[in-house]
Amino acid sequence: MNAAAKRTGYIAAIVAIVIFAGAPFVWMLLASFQPLQNLLGAQMDVVAFGDVTFDNYVRLFEQKDFGRWFLNSVLVCTVVVAANLVLDSLVAYPLARMNFWGKPMVMLLVVAAIMIPAQVILVPLYIQMRDLGWLNSYAALIAPYVISPTGIFLLRQTFMALPRELDEAAFIDGASRLRTLWSVLVPNALAMYGTLAVLKFMWTWGEFAWPSLAINDADLRTIPVGLAGMRSQFATEWDLLMAGSVVAIIPVALLFAFLQKYFVAGLTSGAVKG
Repeated sequence: MNAAAKRTGYIAAIVAIVIFAGAPFVWMLLASFQPLQNLLGAQMDVVAFGDVTFDNYVRLFEQKDFGRWFLNSVLVCTVVVAANLVLDSLVAYPLARMNFWGKPMVMLLVVAAIMIPAQVILVPLYIQMRDLGWLNSYAALIAPYVISPTGIFLLRQTFMALPRELDEAAFIDGASRLRTLWSVLVPNALAMYGTLAVLKFMWTWGEFAWPSLAINDADLRTIPVGLAGMRSQFATEWDLLMAGSVVAIIPVALLFAFLQKYFVAGLTSGAVKG
C-alpha cells in the first residue's frame, strides 16, 4: 500500500470517528429547535425545518430557573478550578522536589485516591458534610473538590521533568521554595496547568451524583441536577431538556477551545521522567 492510499485511509477513519462522535451532538442541537410534538413517539422529526423555533430557549429561562442553575455551576466550577491549581501545586511541589520522611507513603496514598471510584465515598462524604453542617450549601458543592489526587499526580510528574538546575539558580538568587514554585516552576508548567483547568472544569461541570445528594434547595441546583429534574415518571420535557443540554455544553467547549494548545502538550509533558 502506497503512502497516498495510507493517507486516504487515515483521513477516512478520522472522518468516520468524527461523524460517529459528533452525530449525537448534532441531533441534540437540531432537536433543541423543534417543538415538543416533533420529539415524541416513534416518528420524531428533528429535521422539520419548517417548525424550527427559538421558543425552547426562551421558555428554558422564563419557565425554569436555568439562569440560576447556570450561575451556580459557574461559581462552583470557578472556585474549584482555582483552588485546585493552587492547592495541588502546594502538594505536588514537595513530592517532586523535596525529600522528607513518609514521602513514599504520601505518594502511595495519592495514587490510591486516584484509583478509588468517587461513588465509593459518597456515603462517608455525606456523613462528613452533615456533621460539619455544610449540607445544602455552596460549601458542600465546593469543599469535596478543592484538591484533586489526579491534579497532584500530573503536576508532580511535570515538576519532576523540569531540570533541578532551575531550582538551584533560584536558591542562589535568594528565592524561597514558595517563590521558586511561583516564579520558576509554574511558568514552565503552564501547559499542564491549562490541561488541569480544562479537565477539572469539565469534571465538576458535569458532576451529578454528589450535588443531587447534597443539595435539596432548588436555588442551589447546578445544571446537571436541574436538567435531571425535567424528567419525571409520567413525562419528559424533551424540548427544554435538549435546549438546556446545548447551553450547558457551551462553557466547556469555549474553555477547551481557548486552552486547546495546552491540552495535548500538558498531558504528555511529564511522561518522559518520574
